[in-house]
Amino acid sequence: MTQEPLPRKPEISRWRKLILIRTDRIGDMLVTTPCIRAIRQALPDIRLDMLASAHNSPAICGNPYLDGIHVFDRRHPLSWGKLVSRLRAERYDAALVFNSNSRSASFLSMLIGVPERVGFSGAPLRGGRIRWGYGSTYTNLPRGGGSVQVTLDMLEKLDAIGIPAASPHMDFVVPGELTQAMRRSFPLMPGRLRLALFVGNIKKVTKRWPVEKFRTLALRLLETEEDLDIVILTGPSDQPLLKGFAGVSNPRLSYFTGRTLQESGAFLQTCCAMVAGSSGPTHVAAALDVPVLSVTTRYSATVWGTLGKYDDCVTPDTDTPDMRGIAMEPVEAMVRKFLAGERARRMERGTD
Repeated sequence: MTQEPLPRKPEISRWRKLILIRTDRIGDMLVTTPCIRAIRQALPDIRLDMLASAHNSPAICGNPYLDGIHVFDRRHPLSWGKLVSRLRAERYDAALVFNSNSRSASFLSMLIGVPERVGFSGAPLRGGRIRWGYGSTYTNLPRGGGSVQVTLDMLEKLDAIGIPAASPHMDFVVPGELTQAMRRSFPLMPGRLRLALFVGNIKKVTKRWPVEKFRTLALRLLETEEDLDIVILTGPSDQPLLKGFAGVSNPRLSYFTGRTLQESGAFLQTCCAMVAGSSGPTHVAAALDVPVLSVTTRYSATVWGTLGKYDDCVTPDTDTPDMRGIAMEPVEAMVRKFLAGERARRMERGTD
């Protein structure tokens, strides 16, 4: 069963304090950042806070459109009572829940005593409906306008409640001093291209292109693309995957593990593009205008795909949710096509 949207529109003209709720993953939070900007632009004088998860809060660290960030840590239930008490004391006028199909997010919006609760339903390609049992949590469930890409869908739902849509470009802040330090530590060589291969997401086996295929791709590119440097990018928990590169030695192949999301972002700013599966770092790269060359499922490409001018993707021939079978040849062709285009663009700009 599904719950149909309720007819009453929220009275946004009365909002003075608004809390946004998003308690899932890093990528989910990043695709929501255009909505944060749209709300701030439409309601510049309100207090605008975000209730994030311990996992996704780094994605909005330093976000200029938020006044405050509260963190819900599901791993530490003893902290929940203090969090709810603190949020109740704020007396928010409304809550916008962007993962309204989440039990924790739905219950939190009720527990903190917000009178007006707007729920943004699930991914549009799968019906975009809220799960049975959560519908009564919300005073409004706005409809989208038909877009299947998740950010565009959320912006359409904001427009339905009276908040004009903003650009779908994501926001992610890397401190300037960190950017400068990264460029000093990993200087770019004149006339060379640096390509990042993100082999991470160790727990998501079916959503991760096999590290063995990344290894073959790297070796093929290094053999013929003489101006190319390749960096194998991982997160802290992905270190075991580097065993797939054991025995590989090439002066133009190196490795980088970002200790924080901001550090990974600062390093990505030194790269001409990133090749990756469906993961949070793809959205970090897109937010920083680093082209994303995705190896992903059809569903992820359609709903979660990035929107950059030079972004590209390879998907399976079927609707399978398992991307391990994606062949090497189309991925290699995608990367070589991008590299050729990047060289041409640099020649037009007169830059290395």
